[in-house]
Amino acid sequence: MPEMGGMPSDNELVPFFTFEDIDHALENGEFCCYLQPKCNAETGTIVGAEALVRWNHPKYGVIPPRWFVPVLERAGRICHVDMFVWRFVVEMLGRWEREGRNLVPVSVNVSMMDIDQMDVADVIGGLLNEYDVDARLLRVEITESTVAKNLSMVKDTIRKLHARGIVVLMDDFGSAYSSLNMLKDINVDMIKLDTKFIELSKENAGKGVKIIQSIIVMAKKLHLMVIAEGAQTKEQVDWLEAVGCGYIQGYYFYPPLPVKRMETLLAERADGRHYWDMPCDYLHRGHVTVNGRVLLGVSALAADAFEILADGLAEISRLNVATGEYRAIKRDGVIPDPEVDEFGAYMRAVTASRVVHPDDVGRFLADLNLSSIRERLYRQETVLGIYRSEILAKTGVVTFAAVPTHACSPSDPWAVVLVGRNLPIGLLACSDADNYRRDSLTGLLNRNAYDNDLECIQAPHDKPLTVVYVDMNGLHEINNYLGHAKGDSVLCCLANAMRACFGDDRIYRIGGDEFVIISCNHTVSQSMRRMARMRRDFLKGDWDISVGMAESDDGGDLPDLIKQAEIRMRQDKKQHYVNGGGKRQLRMLNNQLENILVRNGDVRMLLEYLNVRYPVSFIVNLNTDTQRSIMVPDFFQRMLDGHGGSFREALREFCCVRIVPEYQEGLLRLLDYDVVRSRLKSEGAVQCGYVRNDGERFMLTILTDSRSADETMWVFEHKVLP
Repeated sequence: MPEMGGMPSDNELVPFFTFEDIDHALENGEFCCYLQPKCNAETGTIVGAEALVRWNHPKYGVIPPRWFVPVLERAGRICHVDMFVWRFVVEMLGRWEREGRNLVPVSVNVSMMDIDQMDVADVIGGLLNEYDVDARLLRVEITESTVAKNLSMVKDTIRKLHARGIVVLMDDFGSAYSSLNMLKDINVDMIKLDTKFIELSKENAGKGVKIIQSIIVMAKKLHLMVIAEGAQTKEQVDWLEAVGCGYIQGYYFYPPLPVKRMETLLAERADGRHYWDMPCDYLHRGHVTVNGRVLLGVSALAADAFEILADGLAEISRLNVATGEYRAIKRDGVIPDPEVDEFGAYMRAVTASRVVHPDDVGRFLADLNLSSIRERLYRQETVLGIYRSEILAKTGVVTFAAVPTHACSPSDPWAVVLVGRNLPIGLLACSDADNYRRDSLTGLLNRNAYDNDLECIQAPHDKPLTVVYVDMNGLHEINNYLGHAKGDSVLCCLANAMRACFGDDRIYRIGGDEFVIISCNHTVSQSMRRMARMRRDFLKGDWDISVGMAESDDGGDLPDLIKQAEIRMRQDKKQHYVNGGGKRQLRMLNNQLENILVRNGDVRMLLEYLNVRYPVSFIVNLNTDTQRSIMVPDFFQRMLDGHGGSFREALREFCCVRIVPEYQEGLLRLLDYDVVRSRLKSEGAVQCGYVRNDGERFMLTILTDSRSADETMWVFEHKVLP
């Protein structure tokens, strides 16, 4: 007999169970839930989980569903176990939120019998309210066979779940003959590929891979995420990743785990951030390969480039302003991939996917029209545009900039395109004639929008209404000590922090340092947890805020709620100064005054910031010994010019003139490109540390480009060497 919690072995006899046995076990608390993680295919990061029921039998150990679910289905009582799982998961998520644990969404299964016997959306919604859990943390999986049984009932259930903010997945996609037709009629958010797709033999592997590749391409066009279920080997994970499947649930990463083990894994996250704070590199793939072409990023280059570039950069690409050729160096999953590597196709993809808000599309297309920006880039001018975004709810603003290369001209017509989704937009110039409702500094809704919206928000409804009133402490002192540019930067940091925690609510900047958040989606307790997290993160930058909240269960008198929240904010501010917050801030400002240079520029400032740590970056062709500069200092450009553009000879001069002698040998070995190719093939990346004559320490990292056997990326990074 296995010990408690162990799985019965294949050769161990498990008896036939009756419904009475199962009902008795439910009453005795013998059932529990395991969680099987859903992972980013490229990084292995846990981005979600599925709850799977288990029977912790006192004699037979942990019994999987195949031994008891058929009994419940025959008895028409599967709802008993399903409702147990729903409550278990929602209660667990509520506990995770209260304990401040790292969070990922967890999905539960809903059967046709559940839909027949109850209002699933009402039951699940009631549990979310009972345990005060954010609907974004719970997801519902409905099998394709369930959809096929009663299309109209399932459609109505999905509609009600969506109305409550719950994401719906179609499970076992591809198991039925009418799979593709169902997607036309069912409004799901994700599809989970049936396990049978993963189990390929030598005879059907070629067709199977092409079918999955086609499904993924179709899903992307329908804006559906795809999860593959059942991957058990590295080979399966590799080919799934190669055809563009960004998420995998299977034994290769993790089997179903006890809750405590899952909690331990989530606690070990390197960044410690909550699910909705996670940047897109965790939630989206670095690249997608279709018909042998890499459409998003460039394999290892994309994965590593994210680590060596700033969080706010969603894309770095190279643009030939003469021909329109457009090649991604790095791109995350938020920015869509064009059908061809051409700038016009890219612009169409961006507008079609609503990365740029429809109201700003006209200005976006005019600002970045290739013929209009060509001459400006030839004159070494940066072309910059800031636009509202419909899909970037957390940041609200997307920034596009075309930056000329060192020698951008008709004979060398290359520019670098930067796309930012979380940049300090207060430091960037923006002129938006139709931005009547937007605050020009933070991109939040402004006082005009606030005044205009109050009346429509007050319309009678039966949902709770929560108001959060926020004041930035000490803005006057920051402006006086560090300058208005620094004050603007801090306000933008606060605005971004509010978007990260309240991205699906209305956020207004109603005065210089005052903000109002109006939420119809969360209770006060949920808002308090979000505000506590936001306040904690904001305090890391040595800044503080005062906060007041008010709530109405039935969307009552909104002006009165705002007044209550403002009064409580004033009380919080008074307590801040009573506790010495003002004196602490003044001491901090005095310290920073000597250390901070207030900068006020455009996207070139971003490149200068990157140059502090990554002063040189190239795409180097090992076959032709030519290079395309991403970032290069003037002294190295002169070396390149002096050697007719030969990267090898310029690097040789750099090594002999500027590198400490004992470090020269290792760097000079890399002048043999055959050695570089060999090491890249065996190691995946090449690194070489060195020290300059001025004592500065650097690490050279060489990365591969999967589209070309000859092209590589060379990044020189300021780094403390081991």
